[in-house]
Amino acid sequence: LGDVYKRQPLDVTLVLSGTFAELRSNHFHSGLDIKTQQRTGLNVYAAAEGYVSRIKISHFGYGKALYITHPNGYVSVYAHLEKFSPTIEKYIKAKQYEKESYEIEVFPSPEELPIARDEIVAFSGNSGSSGGPHLHFEIRDNAERPINPMLFGIDIKDTKRPIVSAIYAYPKDRKSHVNDIKTKKELRLIPHKNGDYSVESIEAFGDIGFGVVSYDQQDLAYNKNGVSNIQTFFNGNKNFEMDFKRFSFDETKHLNRYIDFEIYKTEKSRVQKLFVQPGNTLSMLKDVSDDGYIRVEDSTSSIYKIRIQDFKGNETWVTIPIQGKKAKELSLIHI
Repeated sequence: LGDVYKRQPLDVTLVLSGTFAELRSNHFHSGLDIKTQQRTGLNVYAAAEGYVSRIKISHFGYGKALYITHPNGYVSVYAHLEKFSPTIEKYIKAKQYEKESYEIEVFPSPEELPIARDEIVAFSGNSGSSGGPHLHFEIRDNAERPINPMLFGIDIKDTKRPIVSAIYAYPKDRKSHVNDIKTKKELRLIPHKNGDYSVESIEAFGDIGFGVVSYDQQDLAYNKNGVSNIQTFFNGNKNFEMDFKRFSFDETKHLNRYIDFEIYKTEKSRVQKLFVQPGNTLSMLKDVSDDGYIRVEDSTSSIYKIRIQDFKGNETWVTIPIQGKKAKELSLIHI
């Protein structure tokens, strides 16, 4: 995969304020947000040879954005730019005058703006909907699906394990319950010295799903970034995986089905549901059995585990001990 992309887009040490497929408002983040040391005007380099296939300038969104198509059909994207290299700047200025418009989108032919490897194609900025100077960098495959640029050798220093800040249990239906409660319930999280977590043992019965609030921090930044992979295991058998490597733009609408939107609306916290509800057809879901729910029988002892990884393979485990216990109907609490 990564042979074509030999160079990092900036000369500075790469520090991220946003990771790939991170959970954002109504969408998964489609690239990396690379910090530019709180300044604009840094050299932006083409990831590989190719040609400029699209230039888009708008007041919002990506601001000034450049798209380069490479020989393997993949496209690299550079957004929130201050300005383009002199050749590209001259080309786009002429088009703006012609159209008499600052906002513009053009699709140059392969011959018009060829790009060599290591060429400076632009200068970093803060244009469009940007909350501070940074470079948004993306790689899309030949089906226009964004892929994690870290798969192509973009190297970020990260020795920290993902952090878990909340765990929720979700009884699936009226016949299911957790600690005598039939509605979703936050569980008590116990952090361990080694960085893993457990949850206070729960009593449950029926079909139960779980949700997790988790984020990752890299070594050189305080930003709470997205994780790279989440897997769950019930009594040692894998029953769910979410793998944040690649997605397509039309899937992004399922984000609000993947997170607990109710909790997000009230608490601004994104609980990732480790079970699949109707209408959630995310291609990032893998090895999902029974829609990610577990079935807890009466008088059983079970263990449910969650493994959360960042891109560098640092991992954090959460262990949830479960005692199967069918509640007497009378004592069930309705909330």
